Amino acid sequence: MAEIVSYPDPLPQLATPGERLGWIFNDRNLYLRRYPEPPPPPRRVPTHLYERLMRAERWATKGILISICVGFGLAGLLVCCGGVVSMGSAGSDDDGGGWVYSFLATLVSIGGIGGAVIAGMAPLIARSSIETARQQAQHEYHQAYAAWDGRRRRHDMQQRRKVDAMCEWSAVTPAASTRRVDIIGGTMYGWEAVLTVFGGSLLATRGGMTLVDFTGEALCGELMQLGVTTDRTVQEYRLPSQLAQLDLVGGLKPDELVDCLVEAMYGDAQGPSRADRSQDSMLLRELCGVLAPNLGMARLLAALRVLTDRPVQDALTPQETARLLDLRSGGSRRQMYQQLRRIEALLHPLEVMGAEPGDAGNADLTCLIADSGGRNAQNELLKDLLVQWLARRVLRESAPTGSLVIIGADEVHHRSIEMLSTLCERRGIRLVLFFGHLREESLRTIGGGEVALMRLGNHQEATQAADFIGKGHRFVLSQLTRTLGGNDTHTLADTYSESETEGGSSATSRSALTFSSQRGANWSKTRNWSQTESLAKGTNWSDARSVQRVYEYTVEPQVLQDLPEYAMILVKAEGRCSVVQAVEVDPAIITLPRVSMTPVELEPLPDAVEAVIPASRQPSQVTVSWPQPLAARRTSPHQIAGQVLPGWGAAPANQPQQVYGPQPRRGPWGEPR
Repeated sequence: MAEIVSYPDPLPQLATPGERLGWIFNDRNLYLRRYPEPPPPPRRVPTHLYERLMRAERWATKGILISICVGFGLAGLLVCCGGVVSMGSAGSDDDGGGWVYSFLATLVSIGGIGGAVIAGMAPLIARSSIETARQQAQHEYHQAYAAWDGRRRRHDMQQRRKVDAMCEWSAVTPAASTRRVDIIGGTMYGWEAVLTVFGGSLLATRGGMTLVDFTGEALCGELMQLGVTTDRTVQEYRLPSQLAQLDLVGGLKPDELVDCLVEAMYGDAQGPSRADRSQDSMLLRELCGVLAPNLGMARLLAALRVLTDRPVQDALTPQETARLLDLRSGGSRRQMYQQLRRIEALLHPLEVMGAEPGDAGNADLTCLIADSGGRNAQNELLKDLLVQWLARRVLRESAPTGSLVIIGADEVHHRSIEMLSTLCERRGIRLVLFFGHLREESLRTIGGGEVALMRLGNHQEATQAADFIGKGHRFVLSQLTRTLGGNDTHTLADTYSESETEGGSSATSRSALTFSSQRGANWSKTRNWSQTESLAKGTNWSDARSVQRVYEYTVEPQVLQDLPEYAMILVKAEGRCSVVQAVEVDPAIITLPRVSMTPVELEPLPDAVEAVIPASRQPSQVTVSWPQPLAARRTSPHQIAGQVLPGWGAAPANQPQQVYGPQPRRGPWGEPR
């Protein structure tokens, strides 16, 4: 039977202190440095051995012939000389040294044969020397290469150990200078992953969290499970089904209640009339003045019904009913009937609010989740009232609120978002807003803090998001011309010529008294030998390139449309520059090795010459803008003496005075046209 191995739940690991939006992937292989020492070159056979072989092959045949001819020619001459000597000493016992000539002839013959043998074996000896030198060179090269390879392996092992110790996933945290994070686009699964990762870190870092989900999908289920697993108190309210357990107006003063209700009733109105708002505010203040200090939605609605000639209300005492009727005469109440009915119709869905009040907002995690009932008047009013309740909760100094999360903030009016953003900024509360689309309200709102862009299906929204990220200039190689050529000429000429001329003449004459004879001979031999060698080498190389300046998106709209479900592009400020980072928000990343739960300060990448994989930056991060530092102006002694600072009434000494009149037109980069 197979044994089932159980692994610990990785979810509690997300509740580690330190804010994390997700993780950025750092390619460790970009830090590998190649071994700087080049491999040893193969040792070559000395050139003089090849020259020796060429000479031996060239003179082998001639050497053999010369040795044989010289040896046997001298031997024959010696034999002839020995024969002459022997004939001169004929008839005597001593041969006159003929044997000496014979012995010398034998030695000379043997020497000629030996010379021929040596001349014939010279190429073989030269080849043997070359082969011996080649084997020796290969042996020395293998030894040198083995030593070099050992050093290279040790270097690579050290580099690999150093790289293996580096983190591969580095946590991405919002900048400490901003309190607000806007998340634009994405899917429900992507938002749920962000809530689990980012929300878990906020709970562990900032404490109490209030979360409002207007999507109707209850995306905070995994976050609530994380809170329960890590022994944190969790409260969940489904609205409006559990509205009776949540009193959004409890504990308010009359003026606070009136302002809250009026803002909620006119929250989505396009340019509401100030007169209508003022009339409603005045009427509600009069009613609250009668009902105070026991204020509530049920009693307020009962007061409105009294003014519409329905005086019997169980929520009011007879004295309160009489005071309400005394506020307006019968004719005045009839004139205000439409106004009263309109306010009653707006507030009627909230009548059960606070009927069974609980202790809302005092848990570590409070989740207010809208039911999936679609858009209606009740949900719209409740949404605006929730925003007002959140604002009052932030204002309370005793409320343990460390972070505030609103999911589906598209329907919240931009004035309410700006108000919440200002309040959270002043009180150090992290405000996180999830916008499903980049539309009118979100376009008015984003940019108040750091912005994280997830998948945007609509092309127009993706284009607007790309415009928000920004454009930059990039130099693009438009033409590359490279020419490499060479010539090598080697000429060798060997000329040998030989001529021999032999001739003679003879004449004989006789007479009766005299006899004369003439004989003559002439002989001549000519030999010419010459060798010519010429060597010419030439190499020509040229490299030409041209670049053009292109103004294009830092992130193309198509990239935003094709983002993975668990990926986001974070636009954040680091110092004085703007940085775009590719962030992964999948909670399963914590199960991978080399994951850091805090940001990691990365080392500078090696130069392209040293790097195994040349790169100028990490592929997952790009700097959009880097402002140039302001250069201090030089002050001349004349300006110091005259107490005139640069830019204040006088030009610097190293700059000419301003000349007024027609000036030459200049191009976009300052060049004269």
